[in-house]
Amino acid sequence: MGLWKLGILLRRGKIENANQQAEIASLYQISQIASKAENLDGLWQPLFDEVLKIMAVDAGTIMILEGDFLVRKIARGLGMEIMKEPPLRQAQGGISWKAVQTRKPVVENDLAKAQIASKALAAGQFHSLITVPMITRDQVVGVISIFTRKERNFTDKDLSLFSVIANQSALAIISIQSAKLLSENRKRLGELAALNQISQSVATLFNFEETLFSIIGLITRQLGGDKGVLTLFDHREKLLKAASPAFNLRASQVRDFRARSDEGATGQAFCKGVPILVEKIDPETAAVLTRAKIVDVKSMLVAPLKVKSQTLGVFHVFSAKENNFRDEDLKLFSILTSQAAVVVNSAYIYRQIEEERKKDEALLSSIGEGVLAVDKEENIILLNKSGEKITGFLEEELIGKPASIIGVIASEAKQSSDKIAASPESLKAAPRNDIKRRDGTTFPARISSAATRDADDKIIGAIVVFSDITHDLEVEQMKQELISIATHELRTPITGIKGYLDMILAGDTGELNAETKETLQETAGITQKLADLVDDLLNVGRIEQGRIEVKPVAMDLAKLISDVIKEISIQAKQKNLELVMLNASEASSANADISNKSRDSSASPQNDKIMVKADPDRTRQVLINLIGNAIKYTEKGSVTVSIGNSSRVTSNNNNYSSSGNEKSGQVITHVQDTGLGMSKEGQEKLFSKFYRVKTEKTRSITGTGLGLWITKQIVELMGGKIWVESVEGKGSTFSFSLPIS
Repeated sequence: MGLWKLGILLRRGKIENANQQAEIASLYQISQIASKAENLDGLWQPLFDEVLKIMAVDAGTIMILEGDFLVRKIARGLGMEIMKEPPLRQAQGGISWKAVQTRKPVVENDLAKAQIASKALAAGQFHSLITVPMITRDQVVGVISIFTRKERNFTDKDLSLFSVIANQSALAIISIQSAKLLSENRKRLGELAALNQISQSVATLFNFEETLFSIIGLITRQLGGDKGVLTLFDHREKLLKAASPAFNLRASQVRDFRARSDEGATGQAFCKGVPILVEKIDPETAAVLTRAKIVDVKSMLVAPLKVKSQTLGVFHVFSAKENNFRDEDLKLFSILTSQAAVVVNSAYIYRQIEEERKKDEALLSSIGEGVLAVDKEENIILLNKSGEKITGFLEEELIGKPASIIGVIASEAKQSSDKIAASPESLKAAPRNDIKRRDGTTFPARISSAATRDADDKIIGAIVVFSDITHDLEVEQMKQELISIATHELRTPITGIKGYLDMILAGDTGELNAETKETLQETAGITQKLADLVDDLLNVGRIEQGRIEVKPVAMDLAKLISDVIKEISIQAKQKNLELVMLNASEASSANADISNKSRDSSASPQNDKIMVKADPDRTRQVLINLIGNAIKYTEKGSVTVSIGNSSRVTSNNNNYSSSGNEKSGQVITHVQDTGLGMSKEGQEKLFSKFYRVKTEKTRSITGTGLGLWITKQIVELMGGKIWVESVEGKGSTFSFSLPIS
């Protein structure tokens, strides 16, 4: 090798060695900057000046990760506008967020083609950049970016050096943040020591006034004040008024110390919701103090008493010395008054509870029904005045004793209440318990109950309401007898009228002209409707009094359905409706949309015998009601009766299912129409007494709302269930089950 080549290598080695030494010196300088910085604000500028110097670039910026934002802390060579830009959201993306998410450096040698989130940076006419995530202990704390205006292809060496600088910067940031947190924790421990002293004092007291006096005295003495007082906001007068007790103030001074919500230092603390250090008393605050004859106040601390978002009032500590309080005192005052706010709020809550308790006692005394409260073991813990009057017991005689001693079982009453809530019309049929009086006699009572729960929603007892319904039962009996007598008396003349009309229409009294015959036919129809109404009312009375007779026998359900269809087919023909019956084999293979099938409604299918145990007359009544309703509420299409059609429905929150002819010893009959259908709300109330679906299309359709209620009672008396499936505008399917024979 020639001497000149050796000289070149030696010079190159010296240059590289010099560069390395410069880099090491710069990194050392960064560590020195970090060690000398007392806070982050004192770190940014000297740190970044050194970074720009080492990397020999034109501009740069540091952004710190705060939650879902990158917040810019310093920018050099980028103009002032870039510092006015809002924090960079993660959703905005860009080069900086790419470095954070990938945890890898991003190099752009042609910024004109890059996606830049900052508008100020995009307008800066920079050519190249490096953005490196600042990582320490596997945690990304931010990004550091450098820029050049001229074209520059950053080398791997540049990238490596810049990454080392970024990580060392991250370490410096974490170190300063940790030191700051440690310092704050030490201060916090000192404040907590004072707070603990107050808390221990509070824990030993049970009288709220004494507790408040203790807190005011402790806070005033802790802060080196002479006097202390608490003002509470009066919502009626809109004033902040001093409340007893106060520390080193006379009763007259407490009475007269008041301020408007925007007056003086008191009003400022209340409106702004922040503590205030008053080093010199201003004229407005002096006027407030003079009004209450509070003199010799040269400086003061005021702080709002806040619980969550509610400001209850303002706490005051007065001093006769000028400049007696410092900023540290204000911070401690803020912490101590927050504890006082909790106690004051507790006092308010306690008073409200006492007021509510007195109101509850007055309310319970005024209620005409008996009210009984029990614990979770159903032992009596309360009986109101009406309960004492109804039962003859004094409350004290029953406290701690089981409610069953007077015939009340709260859990059973709760079940009855739930049933009534689910079906209000069941109120008349609600279980009627007999309650024992103190003299040994009993009386019929209607009982309802509601569970009481604690803050964790656990049941801790129940409230039981009971009333003597002896008079109600007597009135109900009289009403039922009146309805029964009236309907029986109406039935005889209606039957006679109908008989005479049938005779006249049959020609027994002579030939009729067409007009007279039409009039008589309309009259006969009206008479039949009246007769049906009377029959419905009679059936309702029999059912409610338990006098309806059901005589179940083995019977062929398929034959009965066929007979009823023949009997009622005239109604379907009058409306041009298709009335068909599917036998068992057809039902199991029929298409779900049976209205599209073409069937001969006059044909009588050869049904297999399907034997059920039911009352033939009552089953016939059920079928006539359901098929008649289907025809009544169907304008066009068909009505189809089937047995054993697969179905799954919900009725009163109970699921019933059928597949084939029987399921759990039951045979299912379906009456399906292509009529008006009904809403879910209508389906829930459909089997209630006197309920009818009310829409524009049903207004012209007559009815009492009793037929389906009666049908339901009859089906259930025969050991079956009834339910409905319906889609508004498409039709309904009524289904009922009967025990298989």
